[in-house]
Amino acid sequence: MFGVSRKTVWKYCKQWRKRGRPTYRDKPRRPKHPRKKVTPEVERAIVVLRLEYRWGTQRIREYLAHPPPYIQHLLEQVTGKPWTPVVLSRQTINNVLKKHNLNGSLYKTKKDWKRFVASCPNELWQMDIRGPVLVDDKRVYILVIIDDYSRYLVWCEMYTSILSETASGVLYHIYSTTSRKPKKLLLDNAPQFREGFEKNCEKLGIVVVHTPPYYPQCKGKVERVIRTLNEEYLPLGSVFYDHAALLPEFRDWYNNQRYHMGIRGIPAQRYDVTDVG
Repeated sequence: MFGVSRKTVWKYCKQWRKRGRPTYRDKPRRPKHPRKKVTPEVERAIVVLRLEYRWGTQRIREYLAHPPPYIQHLLEQVTGKPWTPVVLSRQTINNVLKKHNLNGSLYKTKKDWKRFVASCPNELWQMDIRGPVLVDDKRVYILVIIDDYSRYLVWCEMYTSILSETASGVLYHIYSTTSRKPKKLLLDNAPQFREGFEKNCEKLGIVVVHTPPYYPQCKGKVERVIRTLNEEYLPLGSVFYDHAALLPEFRDWYNNQRYHMGIRGIPAQRYDVTDVG
């Protein structure tokens, strides 16, 4: 007669048969004793991750739910309690940041960049050098190679010094152990990447492309990896002993576990190859 389901009919029949004054209003779905997810400890953790690493709401959300060991160690130190993973929405995290005047961009200005990306793995690699930096009280340089398409960290090792022969030897080592090489290699105009290096790349069949002077945005992907090293690896020296021994573990975590915002996924899944050593 009324065009409703049998389930709806029985629902109101049960409410009518209950003792007391019959009512046909829907019961509130809110629990009588709601458990508050954003405790003072969680709020403190959100603020610390924002201030220490300058992460956005999505990155903070991922690491509150699935923190790697060093982040979990940091959160336990900050809160003074064993860290229990918590799943929050980005809006909730933004509300906490807004409460502490930490929401929005931490940088004063934003620029519109022209985005480019390779069409497949190993079409283009980007190479750069970070250093000198102090690791375990030693002055070292870090050679970084990243695949443009997948953001896969192909190489990340420390050296006391980096010459043209060092960079060329790394490419030969990768090719001899994995049979993989890029069609093009994008790098800056550092002296390590001049004539001798270019000749060795030519023997491997790699086209070398240099960025314009004073334009680091051209190789922004490898620059972003270096920034990640500055923010997420180098600070570990104040927490762990034998800092240098953690670099292979950091590289493995970056490739196989760390969610990358640029590709909306894990680099190893997009690169889809076995790890190179």
